[in-house]
Amino acid sequence: MGESALATDSSFNKELEPGVISNEMLTKAILEQGHKGEAGRLAQLNQLHLETVTVIRLEFQNILKIDHLWVMKNLEVLSLSFNKIDKIENLSRLPKLKELNLSFNFIEKIENLDKLENLRILSLYGNRIRRIENIDKLERLVILSVGRNTINTLDGLERLRFLKDLRSLNLAENPIAQDTGKPLRLYLATLLPQLKYYEYVLIRPAERDAGKDKFQRELIDILEHERIEIIERTNAAKERDDEIRLSKSFVEHLNGHQLFESLFQGDPEGAALLSIGAEAVDLKNDYRNEAYSFTQNIYKMGLEQQEKRQAEIELYDRCIRDERKKAQLMGQKIINNFLDSFKNLYKLAKEIVAGLKGRDLNSKTYNAETEKLLDDLNLCKSGFNSLFEDTWHTLMGIEMQLFERTEEGNSTFENTIKEMTNEFIEMAQGQFVLLREAEINFSDALVDTVQQFVTFKAASGQADQLPDALKESLDDKDVISNMAAGMRDQHMQQIDAREDKLITRSRNWVKELCDDLQNSEIKRNRAKVLEITYFLDQHRQSFMSALDEVASKLEV
Repeated sequence: MGESALATDSSFNKELEPGVISNEMLTKAILEQGHKGEAGRLAQLNQLHLETVTVIRLEFQNILKIDHLWVMKNLEVLSLSFNKIDKIENLSRLPKLKELNLSFNFIEKIENLDKLENLRILSLYGNRIRRIENIDKLERLVILSVGRNTINTLDGLERLRFLKDLRSLNLAENPIAQDTGKPLRLYLATLLPQLKYYEYVLIRPAERDAGKDKFQRELIDILEHERIEIIERTNAAKERDDEIRLSKSFVEHLNGHQLFESLFQGDPEGAALLSIGAEAVDLKNDYRNEAYSFTQNIYKMGLEQQEKRQAEIELYDRCIRDERKKAQLMGQKIINNFLDSFKNLYKLAKEIVAGLKGRDLNSKTYNAETEKLLDDLNLCKSGFNSLFEDTWHTLMGIEMQLFERTEEGNSTFENTIKEMTNEFIEMAQGQFVLLREAEINFSDALVDTVQQFVTFKAASGQADQLPDALKESLDDKDVISNMAAGMRDQHMQQIDAREDKLITRSRNWVKELCDDLQNSEIKRNRAKVLEITYFLDQHRQSFMSALDEVASKLEV
């Protein structure tokens, strides 16, 4: 076999090799696609950071598996079309993804997309998908293409009703699109009132009316099942919103009996002690009511303190805005004065330079008129230099005063917000102390009650009726105490953990808030200093460009 044939065969085999997503593949694709913005600038400097990339296309790469994309956490557009991918996976760490193209692969199931809450466009065209599923949580989806697959059932299409932003859908070239007895276009026009385009063609009102006549019975059944789920989804959404709202107050899961109920989950010793019946259950209910009063106090204090902290933050924001507004007005006044003076000096410089044109400026002596023009030009330049220096110092002085006042305000705010948070922590700790005391009282009372129950059963000849877990206590009196101690330790650990969580999150919040304010002010200050410097330098360059023709004759 000739050398050229070997080369061709080697190239062919290489072309068929499976593609694996790696840093090298990603970097190569980014450079080839000529990315703009920060990613493009860094690429040109050979300092490419994958986390800065927002768009990438990995097409015709023989990729078998979606992997290694977690390094691109800011990715917004991803195309993996024309590959050999058979499973949707490993996309959950791309929360900013808005557009996903997995067309022309070997995917058989829609799955693992729930975390892509910002997804707007999804294309699964030309795969092997058999049904629509696992897609109803993509509530921001606008365009969905699942054409040329093997979808053979209408089941699952009703889930698209929960995608309130869905406007365009394509299911062409699927088996369900071939059923003339159930025209898919009319069915979808009826099923999805939010849908505007099917197969990229506008849905007409007449089509919706025809669909309602043809599929009225199916729609009634769907609406009945949907009604129940809508209620469930609404309640779940409210719970999520409540959790988010309460987490800002550090009292999530303390507005009801959640903490108390968690104490007895995975607690076999407590369950054994409570198995004696009504008396033990009554003790637990009394403890439950006490615990609720304490967690309610923490919950209410958390909301109240959150409102106070928010009011303090809003007061701080107003003060900072006022200070910045004052500095802005002062700075604008200085800049306006500078521009007026600059305009006059620039005009004068241009007139003087025009008067010097054609004159011999290389001789050692000048006539009186030339001498005067050069003196005027030097005075003009000196005037500009003085204007430049005065303006620079004044603007920098204003900025420095603003920075110092902001730093002072940040320090005062930090002390205030720390005091408020510590006050809340101390009040909450007081309630946790009471909760622990209630746990001890419950445990002690439960031990007495269980021991009395066991003693009574033994004395009345009913020992065989004891719960299995308590029969050992007939021979060893310490069994009940030990079980109660184990139960109490487990409960205390959970109470301690919830208290620690409240304290840690409260203090971390204060630190993060104050650090962000500090860093934000430093960043703003640096940007302002650069802005002032750039503004004045631009005008200096503009002024000096007017003097180029006679610059060598000016006094230093």
